[in-house]
Amino acid sequence: MRRFGRWTATRVVALVLGVLLLVYLANTLYGYYQVSRMRLPPIAPSYFTLLGFPSREMEERRWKIIITQEVPKVVEVLREQRFGRPNLGMEEGAVRRVAIEQVLKECPVILTEQHVQDVWIERREAEVLRARPEYFVVHLRLTPEGRARLWHYARKYVARPRTLGEPPTDERLLLMVNKQPWAAPIIRSEVASSWWLLSRAAALQTSDVQIQPIFDEEIANEIVNGFRNARRLARKEVVP
Repeated sequence: MRRFGRWTATRVVALVLGVLLLVYLANTLYGYYQVSRMRLPPIAPSYFTLLGFPSREMEERRWKIIITQEVPKVVEVLREQRFGRPNLGMEEGAVRRVAIEQVLKECPVILTEQHVQDVWIERREAEVLRARPEYFVVHLRLTPEGRARLWHYARKYVARPRTLGEPPTDERLLLMVNKQPWAAPIIRSEVASSWWLLSRAAALQTSDVQIQPIFDEEIANEIVNGFRNARRLARKEVVP
């Protein structure tokens, strides 16, 4: 009799867990469906803005990202050079800096502070021998609409097929705070996959965007403080 009671209790527990698992999977799939089908009208730049920098379109404009002391800037290449990874320094006469207003006008806007729930800094130890033993990672936790916007951008620009003989290039984003670029992270092709969006709908990840490595802590703080300032300014605009 005791064995029968234990067996019954085990079956009840397994049944309850199975039902909870089915409900969890159903909610995850429904969340994925909602986000993937979300209507996303174009948005304007704001105080805290994440821009796309699609390599093919930027190459046609002869625009390039140059990173100097970890701070990116957009330049126009004035003579024939190979387009690829951002240069860590070029001849001054070979490029001309592009005005921020023109960058904001021509580069697609992916996210603003409205599409970000939280931003925080993680300190990590450097895995290789460097002058600094540590670096920083800035994490962005996005809203459902923010994930949908990033996913759709990746599907359109990052996952598109290359023509025969076209060399692979890094697809980068440009993070702006009050019209000042602070980071140019690479966006990976897996962001365009259905699994990336599904894992976010299932709450398997606490961080949707990781900007790394940042070796200057002041740059990481500028990004985090810029997001907080943007949210404060947005709240002031809403208050009547």
